[in-house]
Amino acid sequence: MKTPSCLIIGNIRDGEYEGLLAEGITPLLIADSRATSKVADQAKLPAVAHYDFSKGLTAALVALTQRLLETYGFTSVLNFREGYVAITARLCAALPALAHLHQNVENTLDKALQRHCFEQSTNPDLQVFSRLVQMDDLLARQRDLPYPFILKPANLYSSLFVRCIRTHHELITYSRNEWPALERYVAGKHREPAQLLLEEYLQGSNHSIDCAISPDGAVNSFPIVDVITGMEIGRSDFHHFARYTPSLLEPHALLKERCHRLARDAVAALGLKGTFAHVEFILTEQRPKILEVGARPGGNRIHVIRQAWHLPLDVCYHRALSAQALPEASKALCSFGIATPFARTERTYDGPHNLDHLRTLAGFQRWYAYVSPGQRIGPVSSGFQNYLYAEFHQPDTARLRESLAAVADLDLYGESAEAVQAKQVLLIGGRDSSLDWDTAQRFHFTLVQQPEQLTDYQREHATLVMTDDITQVCGYRDAIEQLHRQRPFAAVVSFSERGLLPASQLGEWLDIPHNCLRSVELSHDKWLFRQLLKDSPYALPASAIDNAEAARAFVRRHGPAIVKPISGSGSEGVFAIHQPEDVDNLALEGRNLIEAFANGDEFSVESLSLDGQHQILGITRKYTRGAPGYVETGHDFPAVLDDARREQIEQAVRWLLECLGNRWGPAHTEIKVDGQHLHFIETQTRFGGDQIWEMVWKTTGIHLAASTITAMTGTPWPASAPEYVQMAIRYIEASAATDPAQLRAHLLQHPFALRTTLHHGRFGHPIQCSADRHGYVLLACTSEGERKDFDAALSHSRFNHQGMAQ
Repeated sequence: MKTPSCLIIGNIRDGEYEGLLAEGITPLLIADSRATSKVADQAKLPAVAHYDFSKGLTAALVALTQRLLETYGFTSVLNFREGYVAITARLCAALPALAHLHQNVENTLDKALQRHCFEQSTNPDLQVFSRLVQMDDLLARQRDLPYPFILKPANLYSSLFVRCIRTHHELITYSRNEWPALERYVAGKHREPAQLLLEEYLQGSNHSIDCAISPDGAVNSFPIVDVITGMEIGRSDFHHFARYTPSLLEPHALLKERCHRLARDAVAALGLKGTFAHVEFILTEQRPKILEVGARPGGNRIHVIRQAWHLPLDVCYHRALSAQALPEASKALCSFGIATPFARTERTYDGPHNLDHLRTLAGFQRWYAYVSPGQRIGPVSSGFQNYLYAEFHQPDTARLRESLAAVADLDLYGESAEAVQAKQVLLIGGRDSSLDWDTAQRFHFTLVQQPEQLTDYQREHATLVMTDDITQVCGYRDAIEQLHRQRPFAAVVSFSERGLLPASQLGEWLDIPHNCLRSVELSHDKWLFRQLLKDSPYALPASAIDNAEAARAFVRRHGPAIVKPISGSGSEGVFAIHQPEDVDNLALEGRNLIEAFANGDEFSVESLSLDGQHQILGITRKYTRGAPGYVETGHDFPAVLDDARREQIEQAVRWLLECLGNRWGPAHTEIKVDGQHLHFIETQTRFGGDQIWEMVWKTTGIHLAASTITAMTGTPWPASAPEYVQMAIRYIEASAATDPAQLRAHLLQHPFALRTTLHHGRFGHPIQCSADRHGYVLLACTSEGERKDFDAALSHSRFNHQGMAQ
């Protein structure tokens, strides 16, 4: 009489065959000749043959299997890996003596086909919305999709590249990051084309039931195993961080039976016979709902269930496929689970860190790794599978789950040391200049950005939170709070007009360093700003208006005036009114401010507040087109002023910053000076636009964004040496017929020109606000000896806004 035996296809690991050996069943392993890191100890389970399974089913493999069958008389064919499901089925079908095994397993290899089979079932727990989609089609219809939903590859397993998409911005991010990575991952593979399924998002806990199916279709289901996913430990994917049993559902008899019925009905719907199944489902608030089925044992399930229930699933599989009675199940003797933590980012493995902390966790048994130092590791979203394992025993499931979850708080890959160096900073809106100075990568930036403002640099150098409108904090506050729980932000800041208020609001909610909300509100609302100055030496007659008659009345009383939106910027909506009749041509929209016209030369003051200490970095001389819109045509920095005038201006701005309560960051304060009279036009708690920030940096050595963020986070940041003693910018106006190449060459011929930027599409169009301007040239001089020549060059007509550009 021959010894009981089973054939094992391709690969087996420690923990998956011990029950067979204990039961006196001989495992006959046809080992895959291709190298793999996750294999059983060959001394304990030597292979009887080797075969290159990348060749698929060949006559040689069929002949080899036939010889083993004749020699050993094995009664089952076992496969424990997803990658060997298809070839195992084809091999059995090729041999009449094995044709009763692994029937219809191809239904599990295509998730779209699985869903079709489930739709035929009468069990409502198998009904889940799902359809095949193309990425291009999703992007074309991105605003009409049923958010939130799940995107997953149709033919991959291990939760690879599975992502919950909550907004069209997250879809765009998936298309730019995970989708290309998925295409690279499946390139050259025969069975896994880069197809996507869009499925309804099932919110709830993750569970699985493994089953053994006899050749006649009888289904035996085994104890439920619970899963802790990446989403539950603050990650953004659904990787299986831990699996454990007994399930938290075990005490609930009716619910447990419903889950087992779901598993049996799913197997029946797929028509599986003479095989095994790993059934995953989500327990929602209403009921359990099917996720998917694999025709193989679940990862680590044989080992986990044997440890907790003393039930040898490997023996159960062999006996079910051999049409024999299965071992009797016992009550769980303990709670057992395995955590498989992933690195947050791709990196080189250098061995486990903080093992002493891991060993002190309650119930810790052992750790092991299927990765060697020097090899690459990373998150599931980059295509990596489990590589580090930690096992735990506990007297009950509640305490076991606590121990497993505690593993997520350990830095097992040496990542926190990097995190300490790279402080987390939250940026709201803005341009590349807000972060491109951090070449040493001492900060990790999370950027809230609108799609039309997003740049390639930002995609590469920041974690993105996309939103339609950065001013609407409610649209992204939850996402920010979740990120803050994972990796606390050291500060929040914005250098963008529209991001100033949201940054201060988030700073108050998160209780992290931020600029004072009152300061931002007073500077943002021009009516509140005028109220602040009302009883000061800098008061200017002003009124909030929303109709033409109010504007006429103001001009009759106070003379020439300026009308501007209360919350506007960039010279947009600014109009000069010299007499009441001028109001007839004025289109008032929304809340507006009217204020008495201030005479004098126009300047702006560039300052930096660090923890409430105010530093005046310089004064900018400003030039405008004049009435009606006062669009700026140029700036000189620093302005040429006598000491008395400079002191008058600096003293007034320090007074203003104190009144505002400005705490952190730059301020850009516009003023007019007429003799001994100084008037504040407005102030903003950001650096000046029109490359003023660059002129400040290159002439003082102080980078406003860098100095603000490093001071807020307590990071040393030495100022750089100034490159120039004086700089200027001049805006040009060009006719539609102007050749931009010739104009650029002409402008750059000037000996002080650094660079020029032109907007050819605007040539010939009227300039009504800053955004309409046709381009600029930036100029600089490097020494005091050049100042006279530099000043003379600036007065040349070629840089007049109506000059040589025409």
